[in-house]
Amino acid sequence: MTETSPSPDDRARIVVRILEQAIREGRNETSLRTKSGRPGLSFRQWQDIAQIEIANAVRDAEAEIRKRRGFGNRIAMTIGACLVTLGFFGAAVAWGEVDRTLVAVASLAAGAGLLLTAMEIPLRLSWRKARHKRRVRKFENIRSLDRQIRSMERFLEDKKSALEEQIDPRGKF
Repeated sequence: MTETSPSPDDRARIVVRILEQAIREGRNETSLRTKSGRPGLSFRQWQDIAQIEIANAVRDAEAEIRKRRGFGNRIAMTIGACLVTLGFFGAAVAWGEVDRTLVAVASLAAGAGLLLTAMEIPLRLSWRKARHKRRVRKFENIRSLDRQIRSMERFLEDKKSALEEQIDPRGKF
């Protein structure tokens, strides 16, 4: 894969984040209970979630490959059609069987097609690079938010334990 599509490491990080979120939510939700009655995810539930998320990541990677292959085929067909058009009308002019105005219009259209096709490649590349930069920035924002959440959780746990120490055994301050 190129730098413009999610790398395998990026895809793995996404799957790990989804699984981490499922584990955290499962640990806190009372509706998800293990066989022992404790809140949390059973190993089987975790396996099901992991299987679904990994399959989704593989499907996304395969879809990206199909999309790129289709783009390459379209570019090749467009270039081929433009060159055949130019060659056909060039041969017709050489035999002197067609009006030169018609040849000029057809050549102009084929040349414009070639130019637009040639311009599409760098435009797509710059678009993919911009998407990659946005994706990297979003990952950094997620990491930063995770760090902030963890620090808030630690702060609240510390505050909770400090307040519990202030309360005497009878429940009065």
